[in-house]
Amino acid sequence: MVLSAVQALQLTLVVVSLVFAGACFLGWRLFERPRHALIWSGAFLLAAMQYGLNLMRDAAPSYEWWWVTVNVVSCLLVLGAVLGHRVRLGLASPAWVLAAIVLAVAVIQVVFTLLLPRDDVRVALGPGFACVAFLHVAWVLHRHGPEPRLAQYVAAAVQLLFGLAQGLAAIVALQFGPESTAQQRDAYNLVNFAFMPTFFVAMGVTVIFLLATDLSNRLRLQAITDQLTQVGNRRGFLIAADLLMSGARRHQRPLAAVLADIDHFKRINDRYGHAVGDRTLAHFSQILRDCVRSEDAIGRVGGEEFAIMMGDSSTEDAGRMVARVQQMLLERPLLESGQVIALTASFGIAELHGDDDKEDLLLRADQALYEAKASGRDAVRVAGNRHLVGMVSHG
Repeated sequence: MVLSAVQALQLTLVVVSLVFAGACFLGWRLFERPRHALIWSGAFLLAAMQYGLNLMRDAAPSYEWWWVTVNVVSCLLVLGAVLGHRVRLGLASPAWVLAAIVLAVAVIQVVFTLLLPRDDVRVALGPGFACVAFLHVAWVLHRHGPEPRLAQYVAAAVQLLFGLAQGLAAIVALQFGPESTAQQRDAYNLVNFAFMPTFFVAMGVTVIFLLATDLSNRLRLQAITDQLTQVGNRRGFLIAADLLMSGARRHQRPLAAVLADIDHFKRINDRYGHAVGDRTLAHFSQILRDCVRSEDAIGRVGGEEFAIMMGDSSTEDAGRMVARVQQMLLERPLLESGQVIALTASFGIAELHGDDDKEDLLLRADQALYEAKASGRDAVRVAGNRHLVGMVSHG
């Protein structure tokens, strides 16, 4: 059997859809199983099913029911593509809304294909729905999502163009009237097949691009994150500290560094074991995150030592933050197997001077921390400000 050009195109799209489905499934299987990758894999499988049904059009016992089936499958794959993007961006997508959309599309297709046949409505419905869906995806990709945004902007542009092309196909279909002529159908096919294969492949590529970019960002984040406490590791903290220091110098704003050390941490490890010691570190880091602003940098820079870099903050601002931490340590002791483990910490604070570099600032904070520990722990010392020594001490 010799395939026509349209059939050869449909067969190619079946193969391409299966390749994209497999790539998304591998992305789900290998990269911490992100749910949106599995959803996209299912959407591409539905695309392969749709193009396969197109190939079997002449073998279908009923053209009308074949048409309804193809359009319902098309609706499902478009919803799958949209749902994958919304899940990736953390946007809510109620199941009842999705089910209602599928039901509405199916009912409209049945009505205007079988009960009240109208070529304009039944043909325009599919591309019209796809137009709205892909324009919506372009909008949410533009508005939401993690940094950096380049991959999303590329995906949004492709979604926008595909949505507009589908909208153009719907407009052409609406010119049919109740019964289309051969000339009108040729015009529709020209518009549809001139744009659809190219943008479909481009959409698949951008989906893989998004998965690869997310993986790259996740690996980069893991490289600068302490996995136990979920704050920055030493490298991650120093990178964030450099950015804050550059901003402080550029805008001539104050900057404060705080070093914190959990008191008698070795005793906790020796008495309760290293598992409890790990939970102690995680508990302390959570308290720090609750007390520090999101724009400030936190890092675990040693075994039980943490560093905080506070932009647009003086030693007094840092002292107030430390006071909140100490108060929260009193209010939220670590609970372990029915036992209450009271935690305290020592703190050293230093403020950026005009000729300081990052190492100078942290060294002065470290010297202040050493003085706080030498004074009996559960204390705060401020570098170069003797009148503030012990200002928030509970010791």
